[in-house]
Amino acid sequence: MSSMARNRQPDDVRAKKRDDILEAAMAVFEKHGGLEALSFRRLATEMELSYSAPYRYFASKDELVNALRARAFRWIEQAMLTAIAGLDDPEAQLEALAAAYIRSGIERPDRYALMFFKLDDTDVARRSIELKAARRDALDVCRRVIAAGQASGHLPDRVDPLTAAHLFWIGAHGLVSLQVAGQFVMGRDLPALVPTLIRCLRAGLEHFDETPASRRATASEEICHVATHVAAGDDPDSPAHPVRVPR
Repeated sequence: MSSMARNRQPDDVRAKKRDDILEAAMAVFEKHGGLEALSFRRLATEMELSYSAPYRYFASKDELVNALRARAFRWIEQAMLTAIAGLDDPEAQLEALAAAYIRSGIERPDRYALMFFKLDDTDVARRSIELKAARRDALDVCRRVIAAGQASGHLPDRVDPLTAAHLFWIGAHGLVSLQVAGQFVMGRDLPALVPTLIRCLRAGLEHFDETPASRRATASEEICHVATHVAAGDDPDSPAHPVRVPR
């Protein structure tokens, strides 16, 4: 038997060690200064390993960071799954999803940033099956809730579930970003805004306008035409400024 065969770790042992390294790396990232503080040497010291040990599991720091990003997506996926467990009403599930998502992002802003903020746009990130799967599965929690609600008739179905899930994601991400940045200073807060966001999303989906894009563009031009003349103090309905009727 070769020395390589003798030294090969069972898959479960290797997976456990890899997970331990990621847990230690996340702790360094969150508690000791972000990516600048994260190095294989520091990890080895923290875990009392040889300096070369982390390289057995991650070929480079880029590979380690993208594994951490995948771990962050799995973290927020689990937070959302836990929040909707035991709930049957789709709108209640969406509110619970939003609350869990936003609470997680606010409580662990560095971990949240690791998911979305641009780090190193490397080939490693583009090739990472682990990261792609984690991103997809996190968004899919919301997509599945919306799809089930549409199938049962509790949610409008004029927009496909994946598009609707992206709209939900945009709204929730915006709330987290504004809260973390301390921008809610105009008399509104998260407890009031989260259920309102869900209701507005639902109303928007129910009344979605499927007018062809070319006609919507013409209508948008008309709005701009009216707004321009109103801002200038003109009467947009006067003969001098005829309204362009969309075709």
